Amino acid sequence: MEFLSTIQGTELPEINTPTFLHFIPQLLRNPLIQNPTPQTHQYGPFPSQQLDVYIPPTGMNPAGQHTKPPVFIFYYGGGYMSGRKQMSLLSPGGLTVYSPNLTSLLSSQDIPDLRDDPTIVDRLYHQNIGTFLASHGFVAVIPDYRLVNMDSVYDIDPENDALFPSGAEDVTLSMKWAVNNLSEIADTETVFAMGHSAGANHLATAILLPEFIPSDPELMSKLKKWCTLSATFDYIHSREQRKVAWSRYFGGFERIGERCPSSLARGLGDGEAGKLPELLCLHAKRDHFGAVDPQRRFWDAWVERGGKGRMEVVRGGSHNHMSTVYGVGCGDEEVEWWLVDVLRWCLEQ
Repeated sequence: MEFLSTIQGTELPEINTPTFLHFIPQLLRNPLIQNPTPQTHQYGPFPSQQLDVYIPPTGMNPAGQHTKPPVFIFYYGGGYMSGRKQMSLLSPGGLTVYSPNLTSLLSSQDIPDLRDDPTIVDRLYHQNIGTFLASHGFVAVIPDYRLVNMDSVYDIDPENDALFPSGAEDVTLSMKWAVNNLSEIADTETVFAMGHSAGANHLATAILLPEFIPSDPELMSKLKKWCTLSATFDYIHSREQRKVAWSRYFGGFERIGERCPSSLARGLGDGEAGKLPELLCLHAKRDHFGAVDPQRRFWDAWVERGGKGRMEVVRGGSHNHMSTVYGVGCGDEEVEWWLVDVLRWCLEQ
């Protein structure tokens, strides 16, 4: 954890590569992450509509007082334009857009296992999240969703490219799939969901817009609580790349203000948020300003409309926008505290 405080800056181009380089060697020593057995399923008709399911190890008791493991669904981030349930870090098409030099930097590290087989870093993310959740007595579900096409010239392909509200559609479909297909191995009456960064925005949209999760009363009754981590609930200009991605997802720069989660929360009627599941709204102490300030505005609107829950800074004072996710599974309890806290909150009556 101490190393994270030495990383200069808070924006993704500044933090992403050093955070990766710090945690990857530690995750490579975790046999659960290296040898997972997730089951991959198609939850919708489009190529990106796939999800991975992680089951608790044999002999593991279900979390809490449940006779079967509760369902925990995690929606990763990636600025609307990148990310995968199993990220191929070393393939040209799989590289995170924020760490284009990661391959060369990793190859220069003195890591014997990595030197012998560079592909062992593939799929560390987000297998680290799935295996951690499963090891704590949950059936973990990590869906893919459609991403923004960042090509300079392109035509929208609705089967592959994200365009508002496709994120909410993918969230709703994947949650319905989990509830309808996992009852033999999980307590599908008890579902928790968490999104990180752009994934949190998609989750919030699916919960706030009445045509998605709220349109299915049975699904709503099973979603007990939800959590957002470092969400970017409205737009703050920084990098041109962010402006392009947001503009393409929301259907034009001028549409962001009316379609972003902060605006959707303000658009709820009096008391309507009180009818929605309880929310844990989190950010890191060293998060970038594009997450911290919008979160305050979203939270104010949520509470004003009757929403229940808590807004907190995660434990671990040096965490940045990505270390919360990249560090899970490293074995350092201080790094992983925040996710243990989330799971405890989920199980509170």
